[in-house]
Amino acid sequence: MIFGLFPLIGACDGDLKEHKGHPAVVKKLEMQADPENQAKAVTGKVILDPAIKAGIPEGAVLFVYARARGVDSGPPVAVRKMTFFQLPQEFAISPADAVMTQDGFDGPLTLTARLDRDGNARAGVGDITGSVDVETGQKGVTLILNQVIEETGQKVTGTISLDPVLKVQLPQNKILFLFARPQGVKRGPPLAVKRIFTTQLPYAFSIGQSDTMMAGAEFDGPITLTVRLDHDGNASPAPGDIEGTLDTQAGAENVKLVLNHVIGG
Repeated sequence: MIFGLFPLIGACDGDLKEHKGHPAVVKKLEMQADPENQAKAVTGKVILDPAIKAGIPEGAVLFVYARARGVDSGPPVAVRKMTFFQLPQEFAISPADAVMTQDGFDGPLTLTARLDRDGNARAGVGDITGSVDVETGQKGVTLILNQVIEETGQKVTGTISLDPVLKVQLPQNKILFLFARPQGVKRGPPLAVKRIFTTQLPYAFSIGQSDTMMAGAEFDGPITLTVRLDHDGNASPAPGDIEGTLDTQAGAENVKLVLNHVIGG
């Protein structure tokens, strides 16, 4: 848990010189233990609005980031990423978490929490967010996750299933990569991509405009979907990964995408 981190760091500060770690980690710990940074830290807890019924999927990540109040875009002033968490989750964010310069962690701030379903720093459909205005150094903040990001533009929905013949080759750690490309385009960055952590197949999927890779790209027209069941979590294909492809159209619903081909060595 994040709450209580500062006292813990303070208690361990005397050991930093004796136990040499990675320089970046040691520097981070020293910054978090700095009394000036602790004084400026904003602390509190992230809670989920009871009205939000969405579950927390495997692989989800909790982000808490700060921006100067009134600034809605661009890099945040500071960010914390929590891979292991349990809601309600206590947090602390301070100049030690600054993205560029600690000087930005002053004055009125807006804190935003995002429960990210796929662990990607970019917001996506189904992620749950919430924001609150705070002052530097404010304690006891309640940050409520109360808004589900909805799909915009066209999309394709359907199910991903595994050919029963390949069931014996199903890896324990199921990471799905879902790519969309314009039909006939076989190389280069995909039009849209999703990384999906799942423990169960068949899996109901959606991919669309909000998953596009490039600003201004339009999820439209004939497309080819490729799904890959990946063994190592790497976006590049490797021997033993299982793939499936399907030609379809942006806006199509209830499509059936089958994992039916094992990539050879």
